[in-house]
Amino acid sequence: MALKICEHCNRAFIDGGESEAVAICPDCAEYLDDLYREAWSWLRDRSSEEGRQRRVTALRLAIVLGVEAKSIEVLVKMGRIQTSASSSEEAAEKDLETLKAIRRSMTGERYRRERR
Repeated sequence: MALKICEHCNRAFIDGGESEAVAICPDCAEYLDDLYREAWSWLRDRSSEEGRQRRVTALRLAIVLGVEAKSIEVLVKMGRIQTSASSSEEAAEKDLETLKAIRRSMTGERYRRERR
């Protein structure tokens, strides 16, 4: 148990021992769960209307839902809502690993050819 500061409301609370990546007090956790459901429904409905492409900024989503942008940003930080930036970071990381593997395999091939 530890004293933590809530990322959403900035109030101190005693953590129940769960090791969460983002410190959220119980009141805000309940609020953010409800907000997540509302955001997910809006994104789902919008994607069915506009097709598969459903990119939206945190600010626009906050305005549409009538909440503070900070609430949406906390959901992103918690990993509940994925941003295109985070998905492109993951893709870049995968590409880098692939390039490293190719480089290793090429180096090994060159080494074997030179030894013969």
